[in-house]
Amino acid sequence: MKVTTIGRIALVALGCFVVLAAFFHFVYRPWQLTWGATAAEVARPMAGDELVAYPSFNATRAVTVNARAERIWPWIVQMGYKRAGFYSWDLLDNDGIPSAEHILPEFQNLEVGDWMPLSDDTDAEVVALEPNEQLLLVFQSDGAATWAWGLYEIDAERTRLVTRLRWRAPNRLSQLTLDAFEIIMMRKCLLGIKHRAEQRRHLKGTLDVWQPLARCSRNGRRQGSHRPRHDRLSSRPGYRRWQGQCHYRSPRPAHA
Repeated sequence: MKVTTIGRIALVALGCFVVLAAFFHFVYRPWQLTWGATAAEVARPMAGDELVAYPSFNATRAVTVNARAERIWPWIVQMGYKRAGFYSWDLLDNDGIPSAEHILPEFQNLEVGDWMPLSDDTDAEVVALEPNEQLLLVFQSDGAATWAWGLYEIDAERTRLVTRLRWRAPNRLSQLTLDAFEIIMMRKCLLGIKHRAEQRRHLKGTLDVWQPLARCSRNGRRQGSHRPRHDRLSSRPGYRRWQGQCHYRSPRPAHA
């Protein structure tokens, strides 16, 4: 009798595990890898796609922000560990320091070649940057990774904020951790940027800071090359330096 009972319990447990594993693989993982993004956004090339060959984690997420790109960009460039934070779960990614609720002028001059701290022992290099359009971060954290940000205009008052994280996890445990929990942080980060950018009372004067960086025609539309953003960046020397490299490694620089 006891053997039969134990066998039934084991069979039920096995069945539950199979159902849970199937749900995770076929429902949860596809959902979290493309949260908020359209099929076109997932398929669209972004800066840095070729820098991590055969990523085991390739996530494209997006959200519509009821604000112009100039209102969103300052929140992105000031991100970082013990900078403005990541607008996510601060206890987990910023040593409990609350993420900024306003624009921090001292962190607005991000340039290619700068480093953005992601944690106490990991920095990301700014490999490509076009103000109000896109940002590419490359870093090494138990595997090569790229973190791309893109701003795509919908109309005069709405913008699609898209982010893509490509990572080649070094082992199955890291892969499982990414698949299961990374969306928790990223979703809150995107919604945190959206919330802050839409609160215009925090952003008085922000447009004036970035407007000279974007050349505009008389009708208010941005002038410049009609080449895709990805192509424009990939032609630059600083970006070409990383093209075709599957393993990105660089020492963590000393902070002043």
